[in-house]
This record gives sequence, C-alpha cells and structure tokens, in this order.
Amino acid sequence: MRKIIFLLALALMYWSCTEPSANISGCISTAPNTKISISQLGATTQLLLDIIRTDAKGCFKYKFKMSTAEEPAFLLLRTDSIQIATLLVNAGETIELISNGTPQYIVSGSDGSTLLQELNNSFNTSMLRFDSLYKVLDLHKDTEDYDTIYKRINIELGSVYVKQKRETIRFIFTHPKSFASIAAIYQRYPTGLQVFASAEDGIYFKMLHDSLQTVYPKSAYIAALRDEYEHRMRERNLGAISVSEVGFPDLDLPDVNAQKIKLSSLEGKIILVYFWSPASIEQRMENNELLNLYNEYSAKGLEIYQVALDLDKPAWAKLVKTQNLPWINVCDGFGAGSPAARIYNVQQVPASYIIDKEGQIVASNLFGKDLENKIDELCK
Repeated sequence: MRKIIFLLALALMYWSCTEPSANISGCISTAPNTKISISQLGATTQLLLDIIRTDAKGCFKYKFKMSTAEEPAFLLLRTDSIQIATLLVNAGETIELISNGTPQYIVSGSDGSTLLQELNNSFNTSMLRFDSLYKVLDLHKDTEDYDTIYKRINIELGSVYVKQKRETIRFIFTHPKSFASIAAIYQRYPTGLQVFASAEDGIYFKMLHDSLQTVYPKSAYIAALRDEYEHRMRERNLGAISVSEVGFPDLDLPDVNAQKIKLSSLEGKIILVYFWSPASIEQRMENNELLNLYNEYSAKGLEIYQVALDLDKPAWAKLVKTQNLPWINVCDGFGAGSPAARIYNVQQVPASYIIDKEGQIVASNLFGKDLENKIDELCK
C-alpha cells in the first residue's frame, strides 16, 4: 500500500512539474494595495483568469497556468482605472514587469512580451499624436478659420496614419512568425480607425496567416487571420474584377488620387494593359519608352492602363507624379498577390496585353520595337 501511495505521489509531482505555466512578477509604483485583474485574450474572446492584489509597494507575483505549451498566450493586466500591460507569454518563462502607471512599462524575461512592448510604444506615440491633432481641431470648431484648420489637420492625420502603417508593415515583415505580429495587424485607434482598415489590406492577413500556420497549425488565432483574409477578399472582389461583355477581364482599380478607374471605360480605344514593378529601376527607365509610344499614338486612339504590382502605394504614387506619367496609372496595394495579376495570368513583370477597338486581346508580352509595330498596325 505504501508503495502505491508513493507512486501516486510521484505521479502528482510529475504532473505538477510538467503542467505548462509561466511566472509573472512586477511592481507598479502608482498602485500600492491595488486589485489587478488578469485576463487572457483569445482570438475573439477575453477571459478573466484571476484578480490579485499588490502589496504596500505595488508589487505582485502570479503563476499563470497555461492550457497548452504549444503556443503563447496574450495576457492583459489592468487595474480599475488603467491598463498596465499586455504580455505575450510562453510556457516556462519568468517575466518581470516594472510600471509607473503609464504605457511606457519595462518588461524582461519574455521575448514575445518585449516585442509587444516595442510595438505598443510605437503605436502609443502615434495615438498621442492623433489625440493632440483632434484636440486642436476641437478647439477651433466654432472659429471662422475652422475649414482651413480642418484641411491642415486632416493632412497631418493622414501623414501620421501612413507613417504608422508603414512602421507596422515593417514590424510584421520583420517578425512574421511571432504572435506579436497578430497584435500588430489588429491595431486600432481610439476613434475606431483600424491601421489595416481597407479590403486591400487583406493581403497582409494572408501573408501573416501563411507564415504563422507553419509554426502553429492548430491555433485559433491563425484561423481568425484566415477568416479575416477571406472576408476582405470577398469584400474586395465585389465588383473589383469581372469579365466584361467586350471580351476581356475588366479591372476596377484606384489611381494615384484613390479614384477607381474601370478598364472597360476605355472601350473603343486601343488599350495597352501594362503590369510593372515600381521597385525595379530598370522598369522605371522603361517608362521613358512607354512615354515615347504614348506621345506618338495617343492622338490615334491609344490609351495605356498601367498596373503597378507594389505594396507601398504612397511610394508608387509619388513616383508616378515625379515621372509625370500622363496615362492611367493604378495600384491596389497587393503587390505580386494582386487579383488583377492573377486574372491576367501575369507570371513576371513587365507584362503587356493589347486590346483592340473591338475589345479583344490581340497580343501579349510585346515590348520595344515589337510593341510599337503592333500598336502602329492597330492605329492604321
């Protein structure tokens, strides 16, 4: 009997040692003798795990018992009045947190939490700038110069937003296999504006899903990324691309002023659909050849519908304006993953398709003198 009891005790000891967990300790200088709620953030839920109390110095200790060691978990720590920190916890970690009650906390012992802190520090700076600009706008709402100030503030808000989005894209591409990038892709300003707000941003959800799925194939977070991508693609494809009655796949993509232009709106002209990469210096130079072609034949019915396969839409728009390209330039921001490239079966760039006045694709992937000869033939 004693032997059986001893073996059971060993089994219980083994189970307690192997149960996945993490130890979290910290001090919050502004919160002595204060209740802290600890919640786990799921893909679509928030579960309150425990409520603990700091000591007279604002310090606490907590053992987080994890349901699985196969993936990290997001924990939110907050008092009744402030959010202390969001942690990204892996099994076996011993995490230390130092906070003075502001978003600028210090965390150690957890690589994921450190990445999350870096991300949050950047976003908090952006949110503070957003807030200050809205306050300026509010102060002038009843003044005579409100319209002028509104236009200026709106431009500044756009600049802050674009800068933050670039920083977040850089973060995701730098850390494609970290759960911290999940927090990045769902960033939202207090006004409700998402950093990745448009249907075109679905490509980033797809990229992150594909990367993380190789490491965490059963994660609910990863499934949520897939669902979000599919939802945005359905939203994006509603009316974006269709087969037109004139015999060629229609496109409806935004130009440098964010105004969508349908390819079918050029019906009756000779259309050169030209896919390219603005990141390629060589292809930028080739725009000079297209400019000569356009100057020669635009008066004879030629129109160019140039599709940029690029992720950085602001940089593309700036390049188009710098080069003074007079034809139609469009970009959906999906880069090589653009639905437009798929429907035209673009294998590499540059790629060209010529549509005649009857709406039929009569040639593809002609360049240089061959392209000029075909355009000349159709213009006669």
